[in-house]
Amino acid sequence: MSFKPSRKVGTPPKYDEALGDEICERLAMGQTLSSICNLEGMPNYSTVWRWECSNEEFRNKSHLSRKIGTHAIADDCIRIADDPMLDAQEKRVRIDTRIRLLGKWNARQYGDKIEIESTQAKPLNVTFTIGDRSAEPIELIQGREPEERLPQIEASDQPDSH
Repeated sequence: MSFKPSRKVGTPPKYDEALGDEICERLAMGQTLSSICNLEGMPNYSTVWRWECSNEEFRNKSHLSRKIGTHAIADDCIRIADDPMLDAQEKRVRIDTRIRLLGKWNARQYGDKIEIESTQAKPLNVTFTIGDRSAEPIELIQGREPEERLPQIEASDQPDSH
């Protein structure tokens, strides 16, 4: 992989809508932001992050493009699995890497489903915290006092960016 030569230090470029659209198009095709920013004519990685912080329209577009791009990466897993030129170990590593990232970047569709089972006669008392919202506990653990309840289990509702 070749990298672009480092740029001069100075004022970062202002948001360019045409470049922003091209970046979003590439994100939607499953390319990573770092690989896009290494292409000739593309802004630095940190510049794109600055654009996302300061431009709500670009932030929303790039977020949606990343989400669409996760589906392209999932499709790529099938292509890798069906590639007769790759050995089994290489396929496994490449697919596992993509699947793990998909689970982080788009957990609702590609994350592992978490199930909690109880061997108690009554359900466990578990409070799930999603983002800054919290659900109240429904029932106590059988035979335990309220101060002996299980600790909160936290799950993130915020999409991870890549």
